[in-house]
Amino acid sequence: MFNPMRNNEQRSQPRVTLELPVTVSIGSQLSVKGQLKDLAVNSAFIKIKNSIYLNVNDEIGLAISDLPDDPDAQIQVTARISRIVPGEGFAVYFTGVDEESLKYIKKFLPKDQ
Repeated sequence: MFNPMRNNEQRSQPRVTLELPVTVSIGSQLSVKGQLKDLAVNSAFIKIKNSIYLNVNDEIGLAISDLPDDPDAQIQVTARISRIVPGEGFAVYFTGVDEESLKYIKKFLPKDQ
C-alpha cells in the first residue's frame, strides 16, 4: 500500500507513497474530495480531479481517512499550499498537526530515518 520514496535534494524529510482519501476544506463553506499521493512528517501531495481555484500560500484543512490500521480514525491537519501542479494537484506543508494525527503520520514513515 505504501512505498518509501528516495529523498531528492529538495526534500529533507522521508516520504512514503500512499493512496488514501482526503477531504480538502477551503474556509468553512467549501470542501472537496481528493487523494493523498505522498506523505512526510510535515508535508504532503494531494491529487485532485476537481477544478478549484487555489493559490500558493492559501491555508486549507485536510482530513485523511480510511487509515489501514484504524479505518475509523482520521489524520487532521491545517496546511499551506506550497506548489500547484496544474491538472494533477498540489503540495502542502503542514502548519498545524495535533498529537494524535502526528502519531498516525509517523506510523507510515520508514523507521530507520
